[in-house]
Amino acid sequence: MWFYSQTEAPVSNSPVIFEALAGNKGFASQMTVNKGIEGIRGLGFFSVANISSKWSEDSSKDAMIQANITFEIIKNLRLVGGSHYTPNTGLRPTAGFMYSKNFKDFLLVVNPRFIGFSKSSIAEGFLMMEYKPKINENWNGYARIQGLYSETIKDGEHARSYLMLRLGLSYRSVTFGTGANFDSYGPLKESKQNYGVFAAVRLFN
Repeated sequence: MWFYSQTEAPVSNSPVIFEALAGNKGFASQMTVNKGIEGIRGLGFFSVANISSKWSEDSSKDAMIQANITFEIIKNLRLVGGSHYTPNTGLRPTAGFMYSKNFKDFLLVVNPRFIGFSKSSIAEGFLMMEYKPKINENWNGYARIQGLYSETIKDGEHARSYLMLRLGLSYRSVTFGTGANFDSYGPLKESKQNYGVFAAVRLFN
């Protein structure tokens, strides 16, 4: 995943990123869209779609899709509001903040938010750390830790969490390597793990 300050980076420099992991238990994909709205300073659109399925399933039962309008309040800090969908909870409103900061080869993203504004509301926290040390003009190393934790506001019960680990190389607009996904669901934290290889590509630069 790549994030940009919308007041600094041109719209054309914010790519769409598609990533796929083929593992021992199944297939997982993530698509990220992070675009500034042309002609309106600080306003943008941010969307992430995560879909995973076991090899034995005919159709995916695990999906999490969000679509948001963002506004950069100050440099690197954005107000985020939009919609959030999973098969279990349906379509619900969401609002929060997103902080993203580039430190040369290192990227940090923090995104606390609320999902739904009712008795079944969920508080959620997202954290991503990405490291891309330069090897030469075309090649970079690549490492990423991406985690999410959510719980119900009413009783504090676990709702959903995951940890994604990636380690590999980047060649121009393509990244590939090994990966692992750890997912937990519901109050009992029913879990699944998926280990395999991944590839990601930056589209529409």
